[in-house]
Amino acid sequence: MDLLWVLLSALMLALSRLPIHCGWMVFFGWIPLLYVLERRKVKLWQAGLLFSVVYIGVVMYWIAGVTFFGLIGIAIVYFLFYWLCFYAISRIGRFYPRLFYPNFIAVMLSFEYLQNFGETRFPWFNNAYSLSDYTVLIQAGDLGGVILLSLLILLINVLLYEVLLKKKTQCLLYVAGIFILWIGYGIYCLNYLPVQKQDPKITVMQPSIPQDEKWDESAYQQILHRYDALCAQAKKDSTKLIIFPEAAMPVYLMYDYRARNYLNDLMQKYELEIFTGFPHFTLAPENHINSELYYNAAALFHPDGSISELYYKNILVPVGERMLWLNVFPFLWKLQFGQANWEFGNGPVYYQTDSLTFSPSICYELAFAEFHQQMAIRKDKTTGKLKKADFLVNITNDAWFGTSYGPWLHSIMAKFRAVENRIQIYRSANTGISLIVDPFGRIIAKAGLFEITNLQAPLYRCSRIPVYRYIYWYPWIFVILAGGLFLFSFTKKKQKGEVL
Repeated sequence: MDLLWVLLSALMLALSRLPIHCGWMVFFGWIPLLYVLERRKVKLWQAGLLFSVVYIGVVMYWIAGVTFFGLIGIAIVYFLFYWLCFYAISRIGRFYPRLFYPNFIAVMLSFEYLQNFGETRFPWFNNAYSLSDYTVLIQAGDLGGVILLSLLILLINVLLYEVLLKKKTQCLLYVAGIFILWIGYGIYCLNYLPVQKQDPKITVMQPSIPQDEKWDESAYQQILHRYDALCAQAKKDSTKLIIFPEAAMPVYLMYDYRARNYLNDLMQKYELEIFTGFPHFTLAPENHINSELYYNAAALFHPDGSISELYYKNILVPVGERMLWLNVFPFLWKLQFGQANWEFGNGPVYYQTDSLTFSPSICYELAFAEFHQQMAIRKDKTTGKLKKADFLVNITNDAWFGTSYGPWLHSIMAKFRAVENRIQIYRSANTGISLIVDPFGRIIAKAGLFEITNLQAPLYRCSRIPVYRYIYWYPWIFVILAGGLFLFSFTKKKQKGEVL
């Protein structure tokens, strides 16, 4: 019976993540699992396996369209994560029963946060993303990011658990109080935070080049023709800067003079600046296993033929874009599962267009809150004060994922990154979903999946430096609390007959 409760939790939490407007389920989706973990009558490896298979199967099934074994690998990794989390919660709860709820919250928040680090980083699971439909609730992201939103969600689950299973109806008052403050702050932000509106004529291109054509030499001219048509339309809309998607130029652009000449012709013909993604390589050091270093790159190109500094993608998809731990285990270079084995970039890069400053990210980097903080808000080298970029750019392909939920799950992260930094984000996705998101996380322009179009919207600038920027480190408090309680629990003796 306990495994059925685990199944119920996994299903509710998974469904809350999908674009079927069931995000409200996240506010009680953890309750069945809380019941199981407090009872401590289930084998935790079974609970972890079931939770992982159901959650990954419902939310991330689309990964199988790119790599079936990759999906299996993610399910195995998540099984290990969930088993460890459930084990830690159960063990700490047994030896420190009065700390069961703080321990549950601390462990789950630690799990969410620690997914941001290491070469296996994959922060796709986060309770906060279930709130993507609720613009008023995500405004609190500028106070503490998605971890704060997850904290509030977990706290509400705990309070409702007390009401449903322990008949402590007074906890409903606490739930009401949390929502009143939470919604009140959101309403305040949406109505009173100052923004400045201007229209620098920035266009986001969504060319919708099918994945099986993008790298096909025979389709190259057809691809360029589509770019030309969309640039012509952008010119009619008085565009100054047009943003192409990730790897829009499917050649080594810096060395392919045919492609460079074509790009220059576009810029001069339509008087545009073009920001685009492309693959790139440089010569490797003599002691490197390969003769070249390969990068997933992007840069801003100007009509006068000049090129701004190249941006190299900093955070690479584990295994998909780079095999794990190559610097530690060089023999892994020989393993090939279709990955590109790109090199890591060296941090954010900033570009100037029409007196405005922006910083880009590529694809998967959109999932990382702290990286976007570095992009959006940096210290001025002269004054030492924090200085905001005027907007952010995210470029991606996403054609890999077809008509699945994948492109939607990826795109809604832009709403959270925008609120966390109070900054507008222009997102160009090859086949969709392209967006322009304002500093309140509101989508002010959107292209449908596989639509061939341009997007344009005014730029909204917010001068506010969010509280979150000053306390970005605070999730480590939960990590230290959970880790400390877990370690101290080993100083206690286990009683006979208990399942751990």
